Amino acid sequence: MKMKGVELPVNSVIVIALAIMVLLMIAAFLMGGVGQMSSTDVDNAWNRGCGVLKNTYKCDDTKVSTIDSGIDVTGDGVSDTLSHVCIKKFGQTSEGADITDKFCRNKCCNTIISTTLDCAVNIDCASAVGGIGWTCNATGKCEK
Repeated sequence: MKMKGVELPVNSVIVIALAIMVLLMIAAFLMGGVGQMSSTDVDNAWNRGCGVLKNTYKCDDTKVSTIDSGIDVTGDGVSDTLSHVCIKKFGQTSEGADITDKFCRNKCCNTIISTTLDCAVNIDCASAVGGIGWTCNATGKCEK
């Protein structure tokens, strides 16, 4: 006796089960990569935020923490400010000091060191072009 009536549903169930397994494997692969931020994404966010800082705000360091990069570099599902992107891009400073908005402005705008440059901590002066050996004095200006 042949069981052709049972053969079709069993084959269909096997094909459907295999298709579901493949879809789950693809979903697991994609979900594993969502939380990972590549250096290219950080660079894109940096370039986008720096463009706004330079072109719209003329390198005003008070705007660094308000500029939306449009890209989530911290993995929290929300696009990050230029300040957060800067911290992600440059990490901890060599002095162990926190990265400030002035540091980010200097890096973004290639700020040239001078005695008129505002600073909050020594790393702000060192992050400017030619800032080796400069420190931040008590009046909030860089000095040699």
